Amino acid sequence: MKTLKDFREAIGRTQEEMANELKISKSFYEKIENGERKPGRELIERIKYKYPLLDINIFLDLHHTERVVKMKEGG
Repeated sequence: MKTLKDFREAIGRTQEEMANELKISKSFYEKIENGERKPGRELIERIKYKYPLLDINIFLDLHHTERVVKMKEGG
């Protein structure tokens, strides 16, 4: 699964159910799912505990990672 939305749909949850299970507001959950916000360390730990099958690497900023790699390579 490439996105949090894909994961949520695969396990048959609504955004509201996911937010409730993670003890966050639905609006904050929506922002995370839409890529407008990134979860903090504490929330990532809750997500890992609650959904161990979810690859938390989906929360990485891949564009930032690519820029860092290119800078180290001299690009």
